[in-house]
Amino acid sequence: MTTMIEATQPRSNWQWRSHSFKAMNTNVHTWLYSQVADNEVLTDTQRLFASFEKRLSRFDPDSELSRLNACEREAFQASPTLIDAVEVALWAAEVTGGLYDPTILSKLERAGYDRSFEKVAGAVPFTFSPSPSAPPARARAFMPPFNFRSVQLNRAGKKIYKPAGVRLDLGGIGKGWTVDRAADRLQGLGPFLINAGGDIFAYQTPPGKKGWEIDLIHPLKPELFMARVYLQHQALATSTIAKRRWQQNGRVMHHLIDPRTGQPAQTRALSVSVIADRTSMAEVYAKVALILGTQHGLAYLQSLPGVEGLMYTAESEIIYTAGLEQMLDKLEPAGYVN
Repeated sequence: MTTMIEATQPRSNWQWRSHSFKAMNTNVHTWLYSQVADNEVLTDTQRLFASFEKRLSRFDPDSELSRLNACEREAFQASPTLIDAVEVALWAAEVTGGLYDPTILSKLERAGYDRSFEKVAGAVPFTFSPSPSAPPARARAFMPPFNFRSVQLNRAGKKIYKPAGVRLDLGGIGKGWTVDRAADRLQGLGPFLINAGGDIFAYQTPPGKKGWEIDLIHPLKPELFMARVYLQHQALATSTIAKRRWQQNGRVMHHLIDPRTGQPAQTRALSVSVIADRTSMAEVYAKVALILGTQHGLAYLQSLPGVEGLMYTAESEIIYTAGLEQMLDKLEPAGYVN
């Protein structure tokens, strides 16, 4: 996904500033059109990402989330940051009927995603079978002993309660939530865009433009793009099963677990991009729509007020919600060069 910003005639004392860094296993880019005199406000975004990553990463054994997951006591004394992030994740699980569930960490690890993806053995390129094999019979009757409703928060006491053995993964929503927190700090300074590996928050509109121009990377041809949209004070996130894939015991696995089966989701939606008010919720809705598949996933996105989405399907088609039409500038299922 790229963001193109063309030079415009600046207003008096207004200028473009940008800052890039690596965090949460991705590249983060921030652009700001403002009267601010230096880059300090943007480097503060980098410090925010570093601080939240230290607390929310499941791959860091010393992170606060890892310590929560290892806790076997009745209550875990948590920082306001961790409580906020877990609260958002539990709320997202509730409003999606559990199709997003932050307590599926053990299922991810059982599937083989037990370390940062570049360290996962047996990574394989994407291939799609016209008739994907059904999940094992035992997966169809999967009933976890605990789920997200087993986790309770005491905000006043700064405590998180969970049964022993229940562990949380805040990966996707954690990155989107961090983008939202960074956006909260920059609001009011002028038009800006934060792009954390495709998790995007676009504030206001660049001067002289109809919106922030975003090119969506083609899921099967990462050197190409499949669609261009314009964002105006909106967030965008993409979920795909075409990237993080590996082989385990002769079976191709991916990182998107269907909580209903405890197994990698069987879906003909290869990639879903969602536009919403907040990045964290765009991330959640994209995952849920991908799990539901093309027909039910698109209907799900259509049912959400203020939400639009676009899917790349196993049939190499691009389908999208009705309201996305006015945001689209370009659409090419075969892919295009920017």
